[in-house]
This record gives sequence, C-alpha cells and structure tokens, in this order.
Amino acid sequence: MRPIHIISVGLAYGATPSLASSLEHRTSSVADTNLLDTLSSAANDQGEWDQGERNALSNLVSQLQQVGSIFTPNTPNEALSDLQHSYGLKGYSNIVDIAWDITAAGLIPPEILSFLNGYTDSELNSLDNQNPAPEDDIYPKSSEDAPYSLSEETLRSAIHIPETFGHGRNGKIPVVLIPGTAIPSGTTWYYSFSKLGDSTDADVVWVNLPRASLNDAQVSAEYVAYAINYISSLCGKPVALISWSQGGLNTQWALKYWPSTRPALQDFIAMSPDFHGTIVEAAICPALTYIACTPSILQQAWESNFITTLRSDDGDSAYVPTTVIYSSFDEIVEPMSGPDASALLGDMRNVGVTLAHIQTVCADQPGGTFYTHEGVLYNPLAWALAIDAITHDGPANISRLNLGQVCGMILAPELDLLDLFGTEGLLLVAAAELVSYKPQAAREPPIAGYASHGGGA
Repeated sequence: MRPIHIISVGLAYGATPSLASSLEHRTSSVADTNLLDTLSSAANDQGEWDQGERNALSNLVSQLQQVGSIFTPNTPNEALSDLQHSYGLKGYSNIVDIAWDITAAGLIPPEILSFLNGYTDSELNSLDNQNPAPEDDIYPKSSEDAPYSLSEETLRSAIHIPETFGHGRNGKIPVVLIPGTAIPSGTTWYYSFSKLGDSTDADVVWVNLPRASLNDAQVSAEYVAYAINYISSLCGKPVALISWSQGGLNTQWALKYWPSTRPALQDFIAMSPDFHGTIVEAAICPALTYIACTPSILQQAWESNFITTLRSDDGDSAYVPTTVIYSSFDEIVEPMSGPDASALLGDMRNVGVTLAHIQTVCADQPGGTFYTHEGVLYNPLAWALAIDAITHDGPANISRLNLGQVCGMILAPELDLLDLFGTEGLLLVAAAELVSYKPQAAREPPIAGYASHGGGA
C-alpha cells in the first residue's frame, strides 16, 4: 500500500503577494489555505452564496470534521455498495452534495483527508518545473499548427517529470497524463495512473494546468499540445496519453488544431470524456441558481460554442488510435449510455477507435457495476484496456483481454482500497476549487481566431 505523505499547509508554490497575478500561475484556484479552511471560508461568505448554499457547505465541513469517527468500508465491494446506496437515495443539485455523501459513506478516512487537505502546497501540482529545453524546434513544430498564446517556458514548466522517468529507454513507453476539471493533475493521478509504471513498461509524466483546468479550455489545450511534442522529442519516440474527463476534450482540441501532435501520439486513452459536453454542467457549479460559473465548465455545456466548434469538420472523429472507457453511472457527464453518450467518438479517418462502455463489456459482473465519473479511474476494465492499448499497435482490443478475470474484479489489481478512497476524495478538491474560483464567468470565452476561421483537417 502506498504510504500517505502529510503535506504541510501554506502558500501554494510560486505564490506572490499579488493575488490577481499569482492566480494565473497556480495549478489551483485556492489562494493560500488548505481544503477545510477553503470550504469553511466559503460557508461563511454571505456576499458570495445564498443561505442554502452556505448551509450545504457548512454541512460538508461538519461532516469532514467527523472523519475518523465515521465507519470506513473494509473492502472495495463494501465501498462501492455504500457509494451506490448513498447516490441512490437522492438526486444531486451540485457537487457539494456529492462530496457530502462520499464523506458520509466513510470513503474519506483520516489519512486520505490529510493528503487532500494539503494539496495546494504539493510539488506534485507545481507549475514551475525545471525541464530542459528540447533539442527539436517544437514551438510551434509545424507551420500548420495553431499559434501558441503562452510562452514556451510557461508551457514547458507545467510538465511534471518524476525523478524515476527513464526517457523511454529500455523499451518503456512514455505516457502523458492529462487531468479533468477542478482537480490539479498531480492530485488527480496520485491514487491511480501515476502508478502505471509499477505494473507495465510505462514511463509516466503529467501536465499541471493552471487553476485546475477551470480556465479557458482552449488555453489548456495549448499545454496538452506542447506536452505531447515535448515528451516525444525528449524521448525520441511517440508517446501515449491518458486523459480523464475534460482532459479528453483538451486533447481532442489539441489534436485538431496542432496537427503536428498526431504522429507524436501513438495512443489516446480517454477516461470518462465528454466529447459532446454534458447536460448537467450546472450541477458541477456550486451555485444552485447557476447564474455564473467558470469558463471551462460553461464550455462543456451540451452544444456550447466550444463543443460545436470542436465537433465541426469531423472533429467528432479520432485523429489517432483512440480508446474510450465510460460508465452509465457517471454523475458529472450525462448522458453516458446509449447512442447519445457524450463519450462516443467516430472513426472517419480509420485510425482505430475502441469504445468500451463498462456496463456493456462487463455486464452482470463485478467490474461492470457502479462506477462513477471518477470511479472509472480505478475500474479493472479501464486499467486492462489502457495497458492493452499502450502495449499494442492501435487502440485497445477487448478480444485480447481475459474478460472473465478482468470483469470478475471490483478494483484494478494494480490498486488497493486506499487508492479507491483517494480517487473518490478528489471530489472534495473539486468542491474547494469551484467555490474558490474568481472571477466567475457568465458566458463561455470566445472561440480563438485560429479555430473560428476553420482549420484542423
């Protein structure tokens, strides 16, 4: 079992006295406090939230203060059963309610809360990584690429390369991890695919996005595009990429408008993606009235300008071999089943696409039961397909798997119960990020000039 490191609370890495300028250089929207203090402050902010919203936040803080006295499930099966029971009791108006139920179900033991409480001060989420300049000219790599609005140093510094990274030597495959909405990347992957190299020949890095991917998704896509070409150049070979949630949209946008990334990416593995947006984007925002939200959440609304632009000109089809894993019980992205599932991606370019609906592939088996938006990250089928895709040409092939064995498990064999708890706990971080984001936006950002004029063939 992975040891828990309790991280001290303080100023986030790179903080300066000027909050307005500092926030743009943070991976987090939280200024200088821990998770509990952030939620408590929001609960007492009469100018920002109405009484109902403050009550919901107060209830969450109260529940978190009881962690340690709440019964914790002893097995993955118990944990999923308790989670399903909690989710099935009521509908959700926003993510704060979801976070409350995860805590009340006993899925946040003290060691998990200690880790998550100090996430703003974690070097795992640093935007100031000291990475060497690439030997190749990749800024931009091709005249067909969209222009970058950020400096090359800014884009390169966001890539977290662990000390154990082997630069793709000895047959290892570089894997770039891209986070979802409202959770910093290092925290996102700590309890899941950051451990991929422990079980297969993968060399893992991740990209830390400013303000937890709540800013303009078009700018977040610049970080993704640069990271693909940078790690590929650094290792001298194509890379694989695993995304979660909004990370799938950011990656698809990068592939569309930075075509030089396509030959540099051997596999795109998308977990819980919303390629068509979500019809419940209001539930992600803490404000029940949904008057304002964050730029990237507005961009993820079903048929938003961002989604419509991405899907135009065959942007709703894969550019590289792509494996998609999604669950009917996704509480963030809806719909996630049937012919209108947001995760669906076409294959008009014949590059190879595998669409794996967990409840269909593992029907009536433990691995096909109740997996949430974040639960896909510890699902055994998701892990088996990711490893299969990375270690073979083309996308994952379900027929290569021993489905009786894979679907017979609740939890990926590479993980343990603590990883399940830590992954579910990510929604606490999301709640803190969402109530901290300032200024909120009333409308989505305008489409960038390079995209509004077509392109991305």
